[in-house]
Amino acid sequence: MNPELLEEILGCTSLPSLPAVAVRVIELTSDPDVQLPVLAETIQNDQALAGKILRTVNSSFYGLRERCGSINKALVMLGLRPVKSLALGFSIVTAVGDGKGEEGGFNYVSYWRRGIYTAAAAKVFAGAWGKDFGDEAFLAGLMQDIGVMAMYRALGQQYVDIMSRCADGHSELVKHELAELDLQHPEVGAMLVQRWRLPEQLVQCVKFHERPTAAPLGASDLTRCVAIGNIAHDVLTDAEPAEAMRRLYARAKQWLNLDPPDVEAAMKQVGDAAKELSNLFKLDTGKGVVAEDIVAQANDKLIEIAKSGEYETPVQGGLDALLTSSSESDPLTGAVSKSGFETALRKAFDAARQSDEPLSVVEVLLDDWAGLNRRQSPEDVDELVLGVVSLLRKRFDSLGGITCRLAPQLFAVVLPGADRVSVTRLADEFRAELTASGPHWLGEAPLAKPVTVSVGVSSMQDAEAGTFTSAVQLASAAAHALKNAAQNGGDRVCGDVASRAA
Repeated sequence: MNPELLEEILGCTSLPSLPAVAVRVIELTSDPDVQLPVLAETIQNDQALAGKILRTVNSSFYGLRERCGSINKALVMLGLRPVKSLALGFSIVTAVGDGKGEEGGFNYVSYWRRGIYTAAAAKVFAGAWGKDFGDEAFLAGLMQDIGVMAMYRALGQQYVDIMSRCADGHSELVKHELAELDLQHPEVGAMLVQRWRLPEQLVQCVKFHERPTAAPLGASDLTRCVAIGNIAHDVLTDAEPAEAMRRLYARAKQWLNLDPPDVEAAMKQVGDAAKELSNLFKLDTGKGVVAEDIVAQANDKLIEIAKSGEYETPVQGGLDALLTSSSESDPLTGAVSKSGFETALRKAFDAARQSDEPLSVVEVLLDDWAGLNRRQSPEDVDELVLGVVSLLRKRFDSLGGITCRLAPQLFAVVLPGADRVSVTRLADEFRAELTASGPHWLGEAPLAKPVTVSVGVSSMQDAEAGTFTSAVQLASAAAHALKNAAQNGGDRVCGDVASRAA
């Protein structure tokens, strides 16, 4: 760190500073016994701020059934935290400004787009995760880059030049800041937020928003929601959103335990909320977006990546050599081949027995394979196979799944550490999504019947139970369950009886 430069930046007279009403709100809300009427009166003394808060709480963003006519009523109906976050949020926007009439090359539209989109997404995903800190997540997302603004105000064109070197966007900014200034905006922002006497959890979130896994325990969940918000921003703003969408699926599962349907539902809310918040905060965040269309575009691109063979399978510990060996890959889809599946399952089985961790296997059979080949062209059938592999990866990659193609119409996923309940639920979601998406991949030829799959699931829940003594038995159990699903009409998921007893 460059202490002299840090002192220069924090001593700059043009740094953003909170209005007096915001300072008083912070003072009052730091008291756990704060009297709500006193807080309401403080906010209402600033009529412009009170009007902005009331417009927001009466918007569809909060969805109140009864119109709220005063700050005091807003505190009663919503509680302290939403009103406090809005008061501070509007104050921060006022402190930073929108750059109109200001000379210089700083991109305020990009700055506020990242802030608003991240704030909206952090709040939405916190709610989807079942957490009650959505309002704090909103505020943290809005002010995460306050250090960027501080460095720009203090360094001017020198900092604009540094930002201009980030060819791949914001993700490169810290690298260039450290290389040229020996200082980074998250540190500067955290110190500024600390000066404003905001809660320590928010200070830590600003400090670690670029590396959320390093955040201290007390701020870890909040910081991860803001980091998810940043990825959601990338999905909605990148020219090619597929890679950001892949990261969003993976991180949402890894950090928040959210499955792809949860992510897609949340992204629709994020798109709507970002548009409304831009209007409520009177900020230019660029051209509006339709989140559903962007998510669909990203998913289509992921399928194209699978078709091109450019997809990289996530590496799982000791399976590195197996998964990166071209001889173990299916030439059409890039999925692991049958021999690779057998090796992967054997290694995963041995590891599960040693660690007492669960291990699951999913086997998938395209129903009516002969009929599909009679009715459709070979190219269309290849598209369908690519789609199957893409959807399997979409559902199971975040659990560490190893997707395999065992035969032209037969697929499997090896899932170290994954329990039967979670895997069965995801398998059924995969089955339903394939039925809905399949016709999209089969060209112009009319479908005589829907595209469906039979799915079998087996799991080793407790390695000491002795239900399965070999990887072959576990795979056979999945095959037995698959046979039951197919013989009962297909288009269903069956679990093996033995795995339920394990």
